Amino acid sequence: MTGSPRPVTRAELQRLQGLTRGRERRETGCCLVEGATLLGEALAAGCVPELVAVEEALIEDRSVRAARAAGAEVVTIDERSAARVSDREQARGLLAVVPVPATWDGSSGVPATGPVLVVALCGLQDPGNVGTLLRSARAFGATAVVTMAGTADAFGPKVVRASAGAVFGLALRAAQGAGGEVDLGALASAHELQPARGVQPAARDRPARPGTAGAAATPPPRCLLLLGHETRGVPELAGTTAVSVRHEPGVESLNVAMAGSILLSRWYEQHMGPAA
Repeated sequence: MTGSPRPVTRAELQRLQGLTRGRERRETGCCLVEGATLLGEALAAGCVPELVAVEEALIEDRSVRAARAAGAEVVTIDERSAARVSDREQARGLLAVVPVPATWDGSSGVPATGPVLVVALCGLQDPGNVGTLLRSARAFGATAVVTMAGTADAFGPKVVRASAGAVFGLALRAAQGAGGEVDLGALASAHELQPARGVQPAARDRPARPGTAGAAATPPPRCLLLLGHETRGVPELAGTTAVSVRHEPGVESLNVAMAGSILLSRWYEQHMGPAA
């Protein structure tokens, strides 16, 4: 790296801090990325940072050099300032302002024939669960992910971190309040997708929920997979089938991130893997 980066300005610190808030992310179209690994994932997906604030010890990190070569402004930040911006117990010493990828238009990348998986996250508020499911969706070949109203912001710092940066490599459409809500029924109809909702099998000491009995183990080949909160459920769509992860009776139900990841893995192995 040639030349010595200048220190971060107060205005730049305020900008970094502002991206911890959803309103700022929506207004600017950018998100906050922390750490060299996540920066590398964003770069690999073609998301060039506008600003990278890094502690002196990380100036020569490969991801920082790559960001600067791609046109990012690189500045230095001290440990105390980095810790004020970070929501981690131990700040990683690297913070970046990264433009969020273009929103999926609801059609691009969807083949007319063959297996297709679109995942809809419905009212999942826990950032860790959302990030884990985004990571699994990318790992197991999902064509796109839709996040419905009430779901944690896919580009919030905790979700980005839980996704291990996979959010940057996904076709993603996020509902922005009622006006931006996605018509899942129309989406399924347009691409001839079979809606399937993830359901929990009944434990030994309680009755099965409606729709649980006879649930399939694997999502269908052309599938709109609806994953939602265990008690609040998912939107009602005509012709929806149920898919379930069966487990030992008497064991408490799996959380949505674990159960959803298993269903995604099964879909991939059945319809996209070497044996498919």
